[in-house]
Amino acid sequence: MRAQPDFSTSPRPQRPAGWEVAAATLAALLLAIAAHGAWRARAEAGEVKARLAEVRREIDSAQSRLRGLGARTAATEEMFALAAVASEAPPGQVVADVAAALPGDVRLERLSIAYGRTVSLEVDVVARGPEAWDGFLERLEREPSLQEVTSGPETREGEVRTTVRARYVGGGR
Repeated sequence: MRAQPDFSTSPRPQRPAGWEVAAATLAALLLAIAAHGAWRARAEAGEVKARLAEVRREIDSAQSRLRGLGARTAATEEMFALAAVASEAPPGQVVADVAAALPGDVRLERLSIAYGRTVSLEVDVVARGPEAWDGFLERLEREPSLQEVTSGPETREGEVRTTVRARYVGGGR
């Protein structure tokens, strides 16, 4: 006869096998290593973000210094260009070249020299008559040191009064 199982008592739990314990221990160890790696990666990401912000500030600072140097360089180049133009067209030479074109019956009332990328002249002139004025204008137009000679409005009765504008290019007498 067979024995009937006794259900009045609970069965004893079986102990897990050795490999199951080892697998669970290994899984817990791997979980701890992964959590530690994630924590370190997060800390490194924060350090990298801080360094990136620092590098961006350095770049912005360097760019603003570069813009400042560029502005200074442009101003310096402009000053050198003006100095070069002024050295090629000293006021005495400009006056001498304009005076060389003056006939005896024309006088200058005002001569204005503006130094920039080019040398601009503005001359207020009084001529005794229209013939003297026409002769003076022709001489100015033939003067090799002057270009773009233009005269302003004229009065042709009696004395001729007007303003002449020109660009001085040098190379005159």
